[in-house]
Amino acid sequence: MSANSAILIGASAAIAALLALWAIVRHLQGKAFEIPATAELWSGRRYACPDCGTAMEAGWVMLGKGAIWSSRGKGPPGTFAHIGSALPNTISLSLRPAANMAWRCPSCRLLLIDHRKLVKPAGRGGTV
Repeated sequence: MSANSAILIGASAAIAALLALWAIVRHLQGKAFEIPATAELWSGRRYACPDCGTAMEAGWVMLGKGAIWSSRGKGPPGTFAHIGSALPNTISLSLRPAANMAWRCPSCRLLLIDHRKLVKPAGRGGTV
């Protein structure tokens, strides 16, 4: 095999890998529902901890490879769980990633996550 053939095969493989990666990213972005951050998102959203009954603290959560859910009967997700099996709206591939609204009980260490939507970050210095 000539050097030119090896370069051509290597370049073709690299282009195919990049196209596959692009397709995966587009697919995951298509599954995400992102909205802008507004104060109204938090209106009427107060939750009590199911364990102790105290008010949960409102905030944000970002899930690295998404929230991988498995029903109790199936057991916990395995080592090879992948981002393709993440719950909808739990992965943001934006440069400034969107996050999920969340509430936590600091004393019981329970976390409630709203994954109906991802919320885009407000502008610089803006808090919502």
